[in-house]
Amino acid sequence: SRRAADALILSGSVTVNGVPVSNQGGFKVIPFVDEVALDGTVVQGWEAMNGLEDPNKQQRNEGVLAGTEAFEYVKYWKPRGVTCTTDRSLPDNIIDQIINDGYSPRHRVYPVGRLDKDTSGLIVLTSDGRLPNSALRGKYKQPKVYEVHVDQPIWDEDIGHLRDGVMITTVAQRDGTSMQRRKSLTARTRPCEVERLSPATIRITLVEGRNRQIRKMLGALDYAVLNLKRVSFLGMSLDPLNG
Repeated sequence: SRRAADALILSGSVTVNGVPVSNQGGFKVIPFVDEVALDGTVVQGWEAMNGLEDPNKQQRNEGVLAGTEAFEYVKYWKPRGVTCTTDRSLPDNIIDQIINDGYSPRHRVYPVGRLDKDTSGLIVLTSDGRLPNSALRGKYKQPKVYEVHVDQPIWDEDIGHLRDGVMITTVAQRDGTSMQRRKSLTARTRPCEVERLSPATIRITLVEGRNRQIRKMLGALDYAVLNLKRVSFLGMSLDPLNG
């Protein structure tokens, strides 16, 4: 509602291009140019949600992996060290990375979900604001598959604990409060699929997406994650990308 939006603006939770929005006299936002964020998280595809179309949508780009005339979808293998932010003023941002890798987006694209900076693997970027809602929220959450290598062989008993769920503490999901005021959430992780690939390597499939969840799950059992890679998301795999 407009009242709720005004409250978020007054709390300083809304920024445009990293600048807090003032409620004095309105604030001009340029579609497909400016980046709107809530509590530091980019509002993906807000233009499409408001029925706006990119005036440059007719431009052709042979690098498009999948898409339509109105929207763009990019399947990308994110290396370690790259941050899933579209703020190009920050070092190691994902937009500069995909451009450096030879792909020039036709539209303003955003990551669907996030991977930690020190996690590699499959991520999807899109200009379609509907996709995050259908892929990440509520009953439509899609499974995500990761391969994890740790510092020592994993006991069978601990694989059972991972499958059943372990107690971890994470930052609570966005609830309309600012980042500084968010509460921690201590709760058992949901049951998940875990498959052993080698003595110290497992494949784990999650539906929930708590902050640094896999690292904290294994840390709770006294394992240190040495390498974490997402290999499948939204029914897609890394192939034929870097495996």
